[in-house]
Amino acid sequence: MKDLNEWMQSLEYMPEFMRDFHDQKAVFKDMHRRYINSDTQPREGTPNWVEGHIYVTDWFLWYMASRGYTLQKSRVKTEFLEMTHNEVDKQDAESIAKIFRL
Repeated sequence: MKDLNEWMQSLEYMPEFMRDFHDQKAVFKDMHRRYINSDTQPREGTPNWVEGHIYVTDWFLWYMASRGYTLQKSRVKTEFLEMTHNEVDKQDAESIAKIFRL
């Protein structure tokens, strides 16, 4: 039987694409930017991507995993959207380039 603390520290309860901190950041930046840029604007007090990242990864997923629940891809037979962060990476690179051009 695996030790719970070792398993939690290994981050094996997270989907593979979210086990790296930088990949987690990309997920939450992408989600936030897509929501902000949609027709439905967030209400006052909506958490920013950093607050969402902290709450979901450090609190919610950790809490659920410590009780035996993990986030996993659905097995439903349908076409899902891809989990890509290319747009986030591109926008971040453009922002950094602007800083150095000033």
